[in-house]
Amino acid sequence: MPKVYKSQLVEIISNGIAGGNTATKIQFTDQPYLRGKSITGIEIINSNDMSTSPTGNTPVSNAQMQKAFLTLYLTDPSNPANVGEWIQLVPFTVLHRIQNASNDPFARQMFDLQSPTIYWEKCYITLGSALSNTANVSFLFQVYFKD
Repeated sequence: MPKVYKSQLVEIISNGIAGGNTATKIQFTDQPYLRGKSITGIEIINSNDMSTSPTGNTPVSNAQMQKAFLTLYLTDPSNPANVGEWIQLVPFTVLHRIQNASNDPFARQMFDLQSPTIYWEKCYITLGSALSNTANVSFLFQVYFKD
């Protein structure tokens, strides 16, 4: 297990819409606490792991997690002056480390990063199909970093 220096829970809300939310791309908001930090790892938390988010929303379900992908806009560790979408369409199942039931998808190791700087407001979640949620749901990411 990697060493944890510092961490921050990031919550991205998919707003519920009457008739069901049809969005298949959800943009991150700026994360002031993580701005300019060297990110060392990311993991996803779903509703089997926690029943509620810090804002009171239900985290995405296991089924919703399985149709979600993460794209990160970040610095290239080999050339920090070079930025772009160097990490694209990572399946959320690769980011989930907790196995709550025998059929839960999970990865034993944390999704380790080589300490890039992530530009959060340019990162996004892609959904294979819309969540069709009528109530707010939250994507929860535990982000590990160094200063």
